[in-house]
Amino acid sequence: MILIYQMAKVASRSWVEAAKPSAAKENSLPLHCHYVVPRNRERVEAVFALPAAHQTIANMLMPRNLLRVGASVWEQLQMARQKHEKVRVISGMRDPVARSISLIVFMSDFYGHVSRPLSPSAVLSPEYVMNALQETWKSVLERREPDQTFEWLLWYSTDAFRTWFADEFGAALEVDVVRGRFRSQEAIQRMNTPSADIFVYRVEDMFAEALGRSRLLAQASAFLETPLTSFPSVNTSTTRRSRELSAELRRQFWLPADTLDAIYGEPIVQHFYDREEILAFKQRWSASRLRGG
Repeated sequence: MILIYQMAKVASRSWVEAAKPSAAKENSLPLHCHYVVPRNRERVEAVFALPAAHQTIANMLMPRNLLRVGASVWEQLQMARQKHEKVRVISGMRDPVARSISLIVFMSDFYGHVSRPLSPSAVLSPEYVMNALQETWKSVLERREPDQTFEWLLWYSTDAFRTWFADEFGAALEVDVVRGRFRSQEAIQRMNTPSADIFVYRVEDMFAEALGRSRLLAQASAFLETPLTSFPSVNTSTTRRSRELSAELRRQFWLPADTLDAIYGEPIVQHFYDREEILAFKQRWSASRLRGG
């Protein structure tokens, strides 16, 4: 069994496509999920069950499927353990701020808000989306949970950058990512348990211009036992109507210096990125760059 198991918006679909030839050798398809641990799914489900006044997600099909898929994968993981079958697991990390931009645009495109201009039918203003995301980051760092479902799911998904590897991935697979070492020279982190062979990457190493791209492709080819010459481009903003909005947000978005310090000071971020990479991220999302500073 091949499992693409990671937080949202870290190129999951690209890895699903890349893993299909390998899974086909086992007469299966890659599994793909974000949340499998029962207590985390129960937390999401409790929010989805809030009274109507709190329900601000316009299209609940994909959010509810998140829970259905997670429950199914949890059962399959337990069955694999009982049969002493080793699961191949692929997971990834991404610059938290870049990922948050992809999240809010994706949710606006596919989930939609019942009243705010964060939906497929709305004219999405870069300024409005930017302000909404800045407020989301403020509530994330203050650990202040919104009481409406669209806002809460955006908050919860954004906050995953610092909690997901411990509370979800680690809890499900019984591993501690931070205890291992991300080998930047090989563009991966590998871990092995009695029940899982684990491959962890960074989205930034998938980019065409990345120094680590060729190493990542080689390592992924070995892990999947199938040759990869590129990463499939699937479910990206460049293929959706919101591509211009996404590009504008990447150009304009900024966060205060103390917010950036808090985000990039998290141990899990520093596990995956070195000092120079973190400085580059902070500069990219600082207000000073917009002033030419």
